[in-house]
Amino acid sequence: MDWTGLELGMAQTRFLHLDFLLLFSALACLVSGETQVARVNEPATFSCDYNIPKKEMASYRVYWQNAERVVQAYVPGKKIEELIDPSYVNRTTAIDLSNNLSVTILSLQVPDEGTYECIVQKLVGGQYKRVHKLDVKLSIRADFSDPNIHEEGFFFSCWRITCSSSKGYPQPKLFWLKDGKELTSFNTTTFQDPTTRLYNIDSELCVNQTNDFSLTCLIKYGDFQVSTNVTLKRDIPFRRTLQPPIIASIVISICFFFIALILYLKRYHCQCPTWLVFRMS
Repeated sequence: MDWTGLELGMAQTRFLHLDFLLLFSALACLVSGETQVARVNEPATFSCDYNIPKKEMASYRVYWQNAERVVQAYVPGKKIEELIDPSYVNRTTAIDLSNNLSVTILSLQVPDEGTYECIVQKLVGGQYKRVHKLDVKLSIRADFSDPNIHEEGFFFSCWRITCSSSKGYPQPKLFWLKDGKELTSFNTTTFQDPTTRLYNIDSELCVNQTNDFSLTCLIKYGDFQVSTNVTLKRDIPFRRTLQPPIIASIVISICFFFIALILYLKRYHCQCPTWLVFRMS
């Protein structure tokens, strides 16, 4: 057996394995990142996880960018204001060179959601080469208002109820729960403001119920939720005040109809003959 060849093959395998690990580690250093969830109108700070030696500051360039938009930059000898995208002017802090090249975005808005890249370049042999890259995914959250449940009325054994909530993000889903069991709404609408991109949601429900019952309006958005619980009672005031006017209006309408019908028949079908009118005169 050729032990020399076997040992040489094993050594090559170990070196290949070591090279693969080094390459994998290098790639991981370039593309590893984190995910952050931040609220609308609050700040968010991103860390690049990289430090530049003070003596070599002039040989480095740093860019924080979102897609093709430059959020903040460090470029010795250039005016940073000329590099930053207009949508981020006066909304970001300067890159903190002493703290992992971190940057802070002030007063977050929904359009700020996305992936942010930190790119570090070093001047080597007269050319800038990338030596570090980090991705940070930002998810925006805006809390919905507490759902407002409103009792519209009691119509023909149907309890009509509405629920609404506003100014939230991401896109919501609304659920009706009666005594813990999900109900089906007959009209749910979602509206997104074209400027702020915040959502409003409204829903209507019709419940065939004559006894007291508990009702919940639940709104889920992303990993968060908000809800309102109410107990609807059979003898609530609006049912006592709402039904009599409806009944009265129906009765009055029927009376007017019959009066009009009688007048019509009396005028066109019960007139006396002309010769009889002349004789009586």
